[in-house]
Amino acid sequence: MKSKTILVAYQDELWAKSLSTFFHGIGYRVEMAKMVSEMIRKVRKGNIHVVLLDDGMEGVKACDLVPLFKKINDSIQVIVISSEVSLGLVKRLRGAGIFYQAMKPVDQEEIKSAVECAFEKIERESLKKEGFFPFLIPRRVPA
Repeated sequence: MKSKTILVAYQDELWAKSLSTFFHGIGYRVEMAKMVSEMIRKVRKGNIHVVLLDDGMEGVKACDLVPLFKKINDSIQVIVISSEVSLGLVKRLRGAGIFYQAMKPVDQEEIKSAVECAFEKIERESLKKEGFFPFLIPRRVPA
């Protein structure tokens, strides 16, 4: 993975900028989106690895957006930042394929830890796709 890119899709502009500055400061490439169409366009480009998603963007629930992101890119990891604590929502989000759910107010250290784990998962899955030991694949040895 060349650059580790995070998409911050958050309604509150102040928190979005705060998260963006925080992750940029620790070495991640950060993009921001405030509209659903903008999020979809950026995910379709294929360079987004982790999405920090507010639970309600433009009135669209996160549990409706996650399956769409997974259809576009099945290796993308979605971290939902939610204010709702209902068990039904948690079940729907888990069923949709989120990586992690954080609660508002946002704790930057918690989100940082979740993002690091999400990138580790992406690395593990990419190794599985190409074979765990790619250097053991037989090749012709030049004479």
